[in-house]
Amino acid sequence: MRRPILFNPEARSWIAPSVEARDVIKAFHDQLPDAQSTKLLNLQTLATELGVKSLYLKDESTRYGLPAFKILGASWGVYRALARELGLPSMDAGMIALKEALREKPITLYAATDGNHGRAVARVASMLGVPVEIHVPAIIHPSTVEKIEAEGAKVVVSTGDYDKTVMIAYRAAQDSGGIVIQDGAFDGYDEIPQWIVEGYLTMMREIDEQLPRAVKPDIVVTPVGVGSLAQAVVSHFKRAGTSTTILAVEPDTAASFYQSLQQGKMVSIHTSPTIMAGLDCGTVSTVAWPLLKAGVDASCTVSDHEAHTAVLDLQSLGVDAGPCGSASLAALRRLTATDRRQLGLDSDSVVVLLSTEGNRDYEVPRSVFPSKAESLL
Repeated sequence: MRRPILFNPEARSWIAPSVEARDVIKAFHDQLPDAQSTKLLNLQTLATELGVKSLYLKDESTRYGLPAFKILGASWGVYRALARELGLPSMDAGMIALKEALREKPITLYAATDGNHGRAVARVASMLGVPVEIHVPAIIHPSTVEKIEAEGAKVVVSTGDYDKTVMIAYRAAQDSGGIVIQDGAFDGYDEIPQWIVEGYLTMMREIDEQLPRAVKPDIVVTPVGVGSLAQAVVSHFKRAGTSTTILAVEPDTAASFYQSLQQGKMVSIHTSPTIMAGLDCGTVSTVAWPLLKAGVDASCTVSDHEAHTAVLDLQSLGVDAGPCGSASLAALRRLTATDRRQLGLDSDSVVVLLSTEGNRDYEVPRSVFPSKAESLL
């Protein structure tokens, strides 16, 4: 039996805490190289096919010269962490002042990654002229390692999964006096992940500005890995005065948020390899969990085959999307008529899909019946 959509009725009336620094964060991002808003695509063909009024896709395949949204959070997280370490005014010193200060006191950055986050941290380190060491799990695709190394990073391949790799990177930073820049929080490490989430709010602000005047999204579909992007989605679209429904999607084989929501508490799980590598996370960020538990209206999972099919569907429409980003479309496609009614999805709905990455190398999955999975219940 297929894992059903998990609904969270209490989220409909929940209001997220406000985030005060939105304007400062946007101004910070505007000073970065290649800074410009990514496209919000109006996919009317898909809207008609799926029976909704409008369907928009936020295309993060080209963000500041990188093929994913991650640099939004990595840049703000690195900036805030290093500015604090060096005693600079944390909100308005700017990257130029930070780079000057680092010439006198270089600090090595560390991160663990399934791909895009580590590459983004490496790019920011390159901008600032500081060393960077990126730890990756054993199953990472070789081409991903090459791309991170091309940013000037030292790459260390772990023998463990993603969660173990995070702790290895954390200990390496502690041992060397460096700083670990991680997008997922855990016990004793939560401030930098929160800054990274704040960086992602720039994407949400762009969506508001790019939608036609007076148009508000009825439903936003967001991928979930450690949950930091979804935390930004909840923080923005569940703030006071909004009424957006949020649908979260994870791989069938890495449903840490789904299982946590189902049990009403954070749980860590063992994951299996997936082409949605950036979502292959066994534990939700500790700072994300309270907001996701309160503010996500529904959670679902999709198979590798469904994600790959969505990649091909989007390619046919001229959209460059990888499996993680295409998971949003796969989630929308798998909704039954009953699911749609419960979500309030109908012919008058405006839907926004978050496509978080451009296409990349992965092993094409075999076509299998989508309900076939070992432990989905």
